[in-house]
Amino acid sequence: MHVGLSNKFSIQGSKRKIASLQFSDKTVEDYSKAMSVGNPHDLNTSPFPQLYSPAGKRQMFQRVDRFSVLQPIKKEEDKLTDKDIMRQLQESPEQKLEDQIPKQLVGSQSARSYFQHYKVLTKVKQQNEYHKINDSIQTQMLKQAESVDVLPCKLGLIKLNGSESQVSINNHHYGDKYISVLSEGLRQNQGIKEFLLSNNRIKQDGAVTILNQIGKQATVVDLSKNDIGSLGVDCLCQQLQMRENKMEVINIEDNKLGDKFVMRILKCLLNTQNKVKVLNISKNFLTNEICDLMKEIILQLDNLEELYIHWNQIKGSGGQKIFEALVENKNMIVFDGSWNSFGISEKSNCTQKVCDFLSQNKVMLHCDLSANQFTLPDCKLIASSLKPNRTMYGFHFAGNWGVVDPRGFLIIDENSQQKVLGETLRIKGLEQVTTLRHEDVCWICEGWQEQVFDWIPDGECDPLFLHMNFEEYKQVYVPKRNDGTYKLPLMVPAGQTQFLFTVIDNQTTGANYENMKFGHVIKLKVNGINVSCQLDNINVVKKLKHFQLMDKKEMKAHTSVLPRTPDPIYIPPKLKKQKRIWSFPISIWFKDFRFENEEFLRKCFEKDWSCSKISKVVKNPDEFNEVKNLLWKDYKMIKETYKWYSSYNPSGDVWSISSNVITDFSSSTELVDNKTFKLSDLDLKFIATCAASIEYKGNYRNPERALCRYQFMEFLVRVSDDKYLKQKQANNMVESVQMILEQCRPIMSQYNAQKWRDERYFNEQCDDCLKYYKTLLNYVYNRYSIKKVKPGQKKFMCLDELHEICGQAGLFDEKFVDRDADLAFNLSMMLQIDELESDRIFQMTFVEFLEAIARIAEKVSLPAAPDMSWEQRQQQPLHIKLERFLILLAQTCASEEYKSQFGNPQKSIFDVQPEDD
Repeated sequence: MHVGLSNKFSIQGSKRKIASLQFSDKTVEDYSKAMSVGNPHDLNTSPFPQLYSPAGKRQMFQRVDRFSVLQPIKKEEDKLTDKDIMRQLQESPEQKLEDQIPKQLVGSQSARSYFQHYKVLTKVKQQNEYHKINDSIQTQMLKQAESVDVLPCKLGLIKLNGSESQVSINNHHYGDKYISVLSEGLRQNQGIKEFLLSNNRIKQDGAVTILNQIGKQATVVDLSKNDIGSLGVDCLCQQLQMRENKMEVINIEDNKLGDKFVMRILKCLLNTQNKVKVLNISKNFLTNEICDLMKEIILQLDNLEELYIHWNQIKGSGGQKIFEALVENKNMIVFDGSWNSFGISEKSNCTQKVCDFLSQNKVMLHCDLSANQFTLPDCKLIASSLKPNRTMYGFHFAGNWGVVDPRGFLIIDENSQQKVLGETLRIKGLEQVTTLRHEDVCWICEGWQEQVFDWIPDGECDPLFLHMNFEEYKQVYVPKRNDGTYKLPLMVPAGQTQFLFTVIDNQTTGANYENMKFGHVIKLKVNGINVSCQLDNINVVKKLKHFQLMDKKEMKAHTSVLPRTPDPIYIPPKLKKQKRIWSFPISIWFKDFRFENEEFLRKCFEKDWSCSKISKVVKNPDEFNEVKNLLWKDYKMIKETYKWYSSYNPSGDVWSISSNVITDFSSSTELVDNKTFKLSDLDLKFIATCAASIEYKGNYRNPERALCRYQFMEFLVRVSDDKYLKQKQANNMVESVQMILEQCRPIMSQYNAQKWRDERYFNEQCDDCLKYYKTLLNYVYNRYSIKKVKPGQKKFMCLDELHEICGQAGLFDEKFVDRDADLAFNLSMMLQIDELESDRIFQMTFVEFLEAIARIAEKVSLPAAPDMSWEQRQQQPLHIKLERFLILLAQTCASEEYKSQFGNPQKSIFDVQPEDD
């Protein structure tokens, strides 16, 4: 290749492509001088003959070539003027060497450039040596990695994200060799202030290396879970004694140093002007020997705000000295003394000093005294001393007697055993450390937040109680304010909190809060009375999962609620006589009775639908879904009709509809007309329905010659197919099913077990009657619930035992027959989702027994006065009938021992007239 200097520079090649050359500023300056003085090509007259000698030309163009960038010439006819050349020479930048190019330590390209740097490390070292250039951070680290024979690693200096002022390599197990690499990388980087080096197998040599390097710049030094040894301690002390020392956080937890070495550090802190705010000397086998020095540290270090001595061997006498200092300390806000042995007295007065600290110190915000072997009397004293403290927002006491409740009180339960726990939740200054709820509540660690619960009054609301899920729905009184509003600020945990209100003994939800579907039974205690409540919806309030309760700068809490603020106390008004307002939640049935809501009915329907063989009758997929929707709309009516007719002639204890009963049903509904549908057709459909479910053959809950609940629905579909579709009265199965439901509706709609409950049974008088005679009812139920109960099984009553009670009471006559007892039993049983795999359908519980007794009393209608006609007996209120029947049970079914103990009631409780107000 020939390069000539004339009016234009060009490079001739095989394709004759012409490109301009861009020169450095130095080259342009030399060329300009050469052009302006004498003949630049004449070596005798040129002021720069060295530029035009053969060696000078080679040197110049080598330099030009190194800094040039080829660009296509965009001039017409590929011609350049001297002016164009000069402009391009002036615009040409000077290329920098590798270690002169600044490279980011944090960012998406930092790691890539670091490892690319490693590939050209040999070249970089040669460049730096030749041009006398200082090594960059990357070069220093890579050179040290080569010298100690380890693979190159980023070591927290080079990272994708994070702060440039922090090195965080916790739990990486790097070891001393890598620490030496890190130290080399820090030589020119004085901007890093925080060094988090926990759990890295750092021993004495590594500790000395890194501490010597960072001593003048570090504010945070975390060497926990290492083994820095005596040399590391000595080096740390040297750095603390330096005038340039800036350390504010020192963490040497779990270095197994012992009293001797930790005392060196404490003495160094006492004898120097330091800025240490956080000192963590946990897990270092410390004993009482160090406590005199620790007492001085607490009293004299005005900057010390957090002290951690977790998991050491300090006993009562040493703890006494520590708490004597904490009583007087006015600066420390966090103290972790957990997992020591302060409770082992050794003739000390440690517990009293702990009590003095809790009652007198008004600065401490967060304290952990967990697992310190305090005795039960000690814990009672501590709980009493903590009670008036309104400044400590976080208090931990796990592993001792007592539990910290959501208000911050320490609750002592003498019946609970002292808990022995493994190391779990650790406090970390004033920061939230978990999103989970623990049995012992800490507002700081769990991120609790303030919530103002208010109620919009609509008429009389007092008393108003609040029930929250994290307190197991205990009642909290919400008082009425002077302005007529109901508001109560409380602390609630992070995440979701469920709650409801009790307004004058009625459980409900607030309209001004978000609602969610619930449907579970909640056990409440309102005014000392246990109440079970089932709500379709419940109020919900949602809080941030990550929340810092404390403002670290101003040392204030982001809440107006003070810890250990007692709940308002409800004092009932003193009236001469207060009339009770009866409601179902305070009734005898509320705890155990389950209403059939839409969600529960849907589950029952889906179970029946999946067990049936309707798909073999309705074969069109589109019609199949429409038929399903039709049956679901009338499922409650179908279910009630089945329950009524299955009680007429059960197969033993199993409720089912026999062929004779289905004939009665078809006669009542006029399905059999002997024209479009005959009795023989009915029998065929009955047999086909029974035979279709061969997979349940052998299941005693599904008799072979009777219809169960799921089969009754299938039977109606089969009859509709034969009666309407095959006779061409309907165009499809949807119309035929709709026609049979419409034909049977006048009869089937009469059967409604819940209607009787609402109109006759669920009322204040029946409730009073059952409560008054509950002892008798319990006695009779337990006495007769023995026949089919297996050992260890909860008691239940079977059908035969109810018959036995009726027989013992002498009820059977022409007006009350076996079928009436069967019907009372079955109608009282609560609906079950699966009747094929559970015996629950013929195991009567106590609340169902109460209803069965009431239904029998309704049917028998015992007279409340002599000479009453049958019609008059039937028209009596149910509570009168029920009481007369219960008195009869006491006379006929109770033993003489029971009568002698509880008496033989004769007089009606409803004969007593209330006093005049």
